[in-house]
Amino acid sequence: MGKIENAIEKLNNDIQKHPEDQYRALVGEHLIDCITTEEIADKVLEEGKTLEAALKTITANAKKKAVSNCAVIADEEVYKWAREYFGIEAMEAEKPKSANIAETKKKTLKLSLEDFL
Repeated sequence: MGKIENAIEKLNNDIQKHPEDQYRALVGEHLIDCITTEEIADKVLEEGKTLEAALKTITANAKKKAVSNCAVIADEEVYKWAREYFGIEAMEAEKPKSANIAETKKKTLKLSLEDFL
């Protein structure tokens, strides 16, 4: 097995330790999606780096932002904290489909029948 497969297996094993934990699964699956190169796999495979520790780091960061013991954190920020824990470079956030449709409409070529005559 290669490094990428080993890194994915490591995170999957961490997820399966608590299969009922949706939070762990979402963060773990995001990290798995990030493993696109051997360099990233090396960071995930680094000794001592675990999904459990990444989740503790995320929780600590959220507590710092809490007001009256309550924090609302956007998904992308949580995923960013997880990537930072593993030392994975920031990934460009996907644009929502509606933005892609609007962008496509801007690029649409408009022709009339007269243009062909």
